[in-house]
Amino acid sequence: MRPCRALALLPLLAACAAPLPTDVSVRHVQSTETAGNGARWHLFLFDPSAPRDLDTRIALARREVSREGRCTWVDRPRSQIVERTEEQGAGYADTVLAAALRC
Repeated sequence: MRPCRALALLPLLAACAAPLPTDVSVRHVQSTETAGNGARWHLFLFDPSAPRDLDTRIALARREVSREGRCTWVDRPRSQIVERTEEQGAGYADTVLAAALRC
């Protein structure tokens, strides 16, 4: 694709990236399962009446961890996050997130 055409698409792509809502309540609890190197898996809980895609849940969870300042996000492969989240059950797939934190 020519550079001029790519630049013309930028406003359209930016419109697709919706900002994160500011009024979302996010809670998380530490599990008993280790995630290695001093980290533990945490389960993030979101409002079940508002299902969210995985990327949005990750962004909201990361923002909450940063806001709280008690723990740090531990990068894990997306496949591990998906696997751990799916272990919570298909009925909760859009309203929970499993992520590794070091507290």
